[in-house]
Formats: sequence, C-alpha cells, structure tokens
Amino acid sequence: MTDDQDWDRRLNPFRYNADGSLTDAAKRQNVTMELNSAGGKGSGGAGGGGRQTSVRTAALTKAADALENLRGDTDKVDQRALSETDVASSALGGWQSSQGLSALHKRWADESVHLSTMLSDAVMKLHNTTSSYERTDHSEKSRMDSLGGGRS
Repeated sequence: MTDDQDWDRRLNPFRYNADGSLTDAAKRQNVTMELNSAGGKGSGGAGGGGRQTSVRTAALTKAADALENLRGDTDKVDQRALSETDVASSALGGWQSSQGLSALHKRWADESVHLSTMLSDAVMKLHNTTSSYERTDHSEKSRMDSLGGGRS
C-alpha cells in the first residue's frame, strides 16, 4: 500500500472493507471523480482542449503553513496525552491496568510519530512543489525575455 493509499484509508475508513479493499461505493466515486476531472467536449483530459492550468504558489505556501501548524498542535496534544498516561500508569503500580496503559502509551506514541511524519512529508511536498513552480516560472520568463517576448 502506498503512503497516499494509507493516508486515504486512515482519513476515510468508511471507504474500505475489512480486508482493506475499496468498497463498491468508493470505486464508483473514484470513477465519477476521474470522469469529472476529464473535462467535457472531448478535451482529452485535464489540461487539454486549450485550457490553461493556473497554480497559485501563495496558496500552496498557505496550505503548507497550515499543515505545519496542525503538526505542531497535534504534537503538543500527543505529548500531553503521553505524559498523563505515564502518570496514570505509574500511579497504578503493579496493577494490570498499569500494563494496559503502558501498552496504550506505546501504541499512541507510535501513531503520533506516524501522523507527525505524514504531516511533515506533506509540508515538504508542498514546499517542493511551490519551489518547482517558481523555478519553472522564472526559467520560462527568462527564456521569453531572451527571445524578445518580455515587456520592457
């Protein structure tokens, strides 16, 4: 399973059967989304038919910043939950509940690290995409200027 599929499965568990496969409704929805993105009138797919794609790098940066803030907030919440679980586990001493809380602590810690990593990866990809578009725009402007197509 790819990271994107794992991310979708975690965010949209209702789209998946117990065995991890997509539900029939999710499969139909995917086909509908693909058809909607293909455009109309025989355009030959997204970006075809003379349409132009516009990317606003400021929007990508804003999304990256929002994800970074979300990651920071979830890290704070996770640390608080882990700390309080440690306190509760210690207070219960040799009780079986202490062992259960320790197991939950480990699971929570593993999941919080995974979530934090996924959010960091998304932030990095957004920043990389922004940089790529900006470099491409700059390069294309330079190329056009060298051909005399630039405005003085």
